[in-house]
Amino acid sequence: MKQIMKVSILVISLLASCGGGDDVSDQSSQNGQYDFWVSIEKAQEKALDDGKYIVLDVYAEWCGFCRRMNLETYADQRVQDALDRYFHPVRINSESERKVTFLNEDYTQRELAMNFGVNTLPTTIFISPEGEPIAAQPGFIDADIFHRMLSYVGTESYQNVSFQQYTDSN
Repeated sequence: MKQIMKVSILVISLLASCGGGDDVSDQSSQNGQYDFWVSIEKAQEKALDDGKYIVLDVYAEWCGFCRRMNLETYADQRVQDALDRYFHPVRINSESERKVTFLNEDYTQRELAMNFGVNTLPTTIFISPEGEPIAAQPGFIDADIFHRMLSYVGTESYQNVSFQQYTDSN
């Protein structure tokens, strides 16, 4: 738990400047061409089989920065390559009453977001193959930084070095 907090605090402090800017309300819908998401149930099943992590994107339809993450950050080829290599990407709507199952417990998507402590949108949560949360990052994340975060978690470097040490050496 200490490690999770340490990673979360470090990542939040390093990325605090990434949440600024104007709202991007006029972008196309969440179901744009970068729609590679899988269900949380399928992600859990696959993660246990192949050892990949789960990256959980928590969004809302009205959220401009959520759309911007989908259209800019997730559209970046380096991000897509890192997702393919290390993760099963899942997206849940923080306002949806649609039912999902996580770790054999039934939730609405809204309840699951609350269970993870989400209070800012978008929020990105990194989850181990066994379903343990590793870190959560609220706010918009630039593609370059997000790619580094995905590699940091996916290579399991978070277990041995700080994010700053990782980015300094890569």
